[in-house]
Amino acid sequence: MKKYFNTLLLALIISTGSLFAQDSLAYDYPKIYAFCLDANVKPVLSLIENDSTQKLSAKDAKFKTDFLNRFKFTKDKSVYTEEKASDINKLLSVFRSYWRKSLLDAAKSHDLELITDIKDFLTTEYPPVKGIVLNDDSLSTYVKRYLSNKGLHTTDGIGKTGRLIDLLVWENEKDTTFTFILRKEKISARVILMKNFRTLGWEEYATLGRYYPGGWTTNNALYCVEQAYDLKSETFLISYLAHESRHFADYKLFPNLSSPDLEYRAKLTELSLARKTLYKLIAFFISNANYNSDNGHSIANYSAIRDLSRLLFHVEFEKDLNQWNKISIKKINSTAYKILQTNTKLLKQKGPKVDRFIKN
Repeated sequence: MKKYFNTLLLALIISTGSLFAQDSLAYDYPKIYAFCLDANVKPVLSLIENDSTQKLSAKDAKFKTDFLNRFKFTKDKSVYTEEKASDINKLLSVFRSYWRKSLLDAAKSHDLELITDIKDFLTTEYPPVKGIVLNDDSLSTYVKRYLSNKGLHTTDGIGKTGRLIDLLVWENEKDTTFTFILRKEKISARVILMKNFRTLGWEEYATLGRYYPGGWTTNNALYCVEQAYDLKSETFLISYLAHESRHFADYKLFPNLSSPDLEYRAKLTELSLARKTLYKLIAFFISNANYNSDNGHSIANYSAIRDLSRLLFHVEFEKDLNQWNKISIKKINSTAYKILQTNTKLLKQKGPKVDRFIKN
């Protein structure tokens, strides 16, 4: 089953700055969203249900109500169904049920249950499959045909974002080319700009719409969620385009490389180029770092900050943002690039069949 190496939506974070700082007296939002993006929402229920001695702000009260409605009760009582109402309601309902079960029970896999439900859905709702014995490999083909018949696009196959099977569906796309300079390397990338989404997947569902994939990479092109970016910003040029282009290049150099390693190299690329957004990137990586996670992003966040910390501070993992702010942008950029170069050298020594390095 395919994995999508996506870039989380940083445009919203960088434009507001609110999720990099503790902007609530009641809730630790960076910690809350870190759990959500690690596909584990149960600890969040405990965090927000604890009695608080302080009166909740309107923002906190709304978040608490919305989150509890989505995850506390036997069924989802939130407005998700109404907000996402479209001509793929029944298919999205199948995935939503799976996402909710998986997010609430991180220790258990519900993948096989979802596969069965997708087969049942296609058999009932898509006449061309009647009489056909569906296997796991053919599911992607028929889901894509079902959506195509409705004038919609989806990813190349049913695949995973992190540990969960995902569903991203959009209506319109534009094929274009971007060219940029990555240090001394000139890269031209084919980019598919996507808009008018029916669903942006489980990350959007888990975070109540706060985060979602900003894009992903295939062997042929970079796919970009257009609404996520100002196309002239560092968020797009570095956190999306440079990040995903690193994946694009690495697929050719190291075709078997695991998700954590691919994300590690892409995040180091960001850290070697970012200027206006550098310290916010570092704060985001620290907040969403987890070496023991099943999510490649979380592992890569930890590993990138760990390796920078060792060289810049001579400690294993520096969490204090005040310490990072004392280091110049230029020095962080150059150190990140040095780590990336070293990693490239070590991977090449292992050969093109290397599949993992930062976590064995």
